[in-house]
Amino acid sequence: MAFTPGFYLGVDGGASKTSAVLTDKNGEEISEGFSEGSNFESSGFNKSLVNLKEAVQEATKDSDLAKIKSCFALAGVNIEANKKDWEKLIQKDPFLSQLAKPKIVNDTKAALRSATEDKNAIVVICGTGSNCWGHNREGKEASSGGLGHILSDEGSGYSIGLAALHAITKALDGRGGKTVMTSLLFDKYGLKSKDDLVSLVYGKNNWTKKEVAQVVETVKSAAEKGDRTAGEILEDSAGELALMVKTVSQKLEIRDKKYLLAMSGSVFKIKKLFADKFARKVRQFSPLAEFENPKMSTAEAAAILAREEF
Repeated sequence: MAFTPGFYLGVDGGASKTSAVLTDKNGEEISEGFSEGSNFESSGFNKSLVNLKEAVQEATKDSDLAKIKSCFALAGVNIEANKKDWEKLIQKDPFLSQLAKPKIVNDTKAALRSATEDKNAIVVICGTGSNCWGHNREGKEASSGGLGHILSDEGSGYSIGLAALHAITKALDGRGGKTVMTSLLFDKYGLKSKDDLVSLVYGKNNWTKKEVAQVVETVKSAAEKGDRTAGEILEDSAGELALMVKTVSQKLEIRDKKYLLAMSGSVFKIKKLFADKFARKVRQFSPLAEFENPKMSTAEAAAILAREEF
């Protein structure tokens, strides 16, 4: 007898947070759950599994998991081995293993589905981390970046925050020019010296990828005040993301064609100083590209992907 699910669960597991949404067969939201990040590249598999389960438990409280078809859209799932590792972890977990036929995909697939169903489409994610993925009308898929903060993550909140911390350190050392970011960061954290900065970043626990990415707000504030260094960091980061899109559009052979480009992630909320610059850079090589913002959350889109499996 064919399996007929009664509910659909979508999970968005990023570096900073995990969101889970439970919907009925008509796509109506029933409940949701949240927890900290579940990107294993940032938190490790054990901590990521705990956070993932916490969000799912909150969203599926009092539900029969055996009747729920799920899709886990997880950052860091970039190669087949990553997918298999997650499948094994879920199968071994007494709670999550009760879910019916869980599907695991990279979060770019749900992020793109959150913006469009167009066949010629690309999504670029810029939150704590960065990634780019797309497909064309012939069914070909292509990606660029997205291999974690050691191998890539160019243009991301993490890379912006790290560049800012480097610029501030150079300014304090005398190796670089002065920047407004120094006073802004010092005021935010109550710092008075370089030693204080060292203690903050390398204190009891080294700053995580998420904490480094939070320095984006300092960069944004400094750029709004006309700080050249902060402006250059945002300019360079927008260029790195545009390069990802250019690479994917070339692989898909749609660079000179009309395609929809979805922009997902918190850093794109910096409109004039970042998102607009990114769009201008993309139009230099893809003048027919049409820009689109998400119409729903990535977790909601993951629930749709779970539903579309049947």
